[in-house]
Amino acid sequence: MTGAYDALIVGAGVIGLSIAFELSRRGRSVQVIDARGIGDGRASSVAAGMLGPASEAEIAEPAVLGLQLDSLRRYPEFVAAVEAASGSPCGYRADGTLWPARHRDDELQLEHLRQVQRDRGLDARWLTASETARLEPALAPRVIGGLLVPGDHQVDPRKLTAALQEAVAASGNPVRWNTAIERHEETPDGFRVRCAGADGPDIAARHIVVAAGAWTDEAGGFGLPPLGVRPVKGQLLRLRGEPLADHVLRTPDAYIIPRADGELLIGATEEEQGWDDEPTAGGVLDQLRYAWEVLPGIYDLKFSEVSVGFRPAAADNMPVIGRSERERIIYATGHYRHGILLAPATAWHAANLIEGGDAPDALRPFAPQRLAAGREATA
Repeated sequence: MTGAYDALIVGAGVIGLSIAFELSRRGRSVQVIDARGIGDGRASSVAAGMLGPASEAEIAEPAVLGLQLDSLRRYPEFVAAVEAASGSPCGYRADGTLWPARHRDDELQLEHLRQVQRDRGLDARWLTASETARLEPALAPRVIGGLLVPGDHQVDPRKLTAALQEAVAASGNPVRWNTAIERHEETPDGFRVRCAGADGPDIAARHIVVAAGAWTDEAGGFGLPPLGVRPVKGQLLRLRGEPLADHVLRTPDAYIIPRADGELLIGATEEEQGWDDEPTAGGVLDQLRYAWEVLPGIYDLKFSEVSVGFRPAAADNMPVIGRSERERIIYATGHYRHGILLAPATAWHAANLIEGGDAPDALRPFAPQRLAAGREATA
């Protein structure tokens, strides 16, 4: 197809932009479109940015943990490349995560988590109350110890997505916002796509990547059965003031993420509320209370924002990455709570699929076909 893009990417969240960036730096041509405006409820615009597979080892499926660890290993080079291409920082930090123990029940739970981490070859160590206080002096005096997970990192998702957008635009492919697919036609070499309200020519592309997050099933259909990706509402709080902590702080009830510029994030709720995008007093109250129990200094910080977004979740809460029944349509969606962490690995694998590679064994648990099989089994 003369003049065709190598890939049309549907969705301009962190996953879609990361795939576009990976393809661009491989010399491939891409076009990114998004039916929504910038931000606008997508998970990456309100994500906290924890890169902590070790802290989630207890609840993660082995296949998901493997992909998370692979993606974390890719992060330093990925961020360096994005920053070099865009000229903008991504807020990447490698300070680790600290789990403060507020009482004996927390201590027992964290001891179990440490054993799980050890069993999976992950680094973590227990700190006494005095060691924990020296590491983070602003913690509540009631803290009796803590679990330090040095391998966990963080990134600022808003800075990362902005830098990715700049990097993709610098390659000659700016994102087309508020652009929805009206219809598509399959050709011998790919697809021809007409966008609603577009005055220009149709988009010709050899492949289509569906990376529309919680809006996956609204992204155009392409003659495929819906995946059943659903929105999971999350409320995230943003405070600002004198820095109180250096590490990401986590408890079973909340996480607290410090930024270098004095912003402090507290999150996040997980609510099966469909497309309800209203913040609630209860969600704000619970998060502030849980955070105050370990970091009482938040009482004097300024409240700057409560963000509401929608995590994309499949029926089994695992990512959907791979070729659809139509070989030239590739899914990269359903990352649920881990889209920021999984962006580099997802981009790498999606780009390899577009370039004609086979799906490796590591991707097979995330194949789209598993969801169809699950629907048939319950029909």
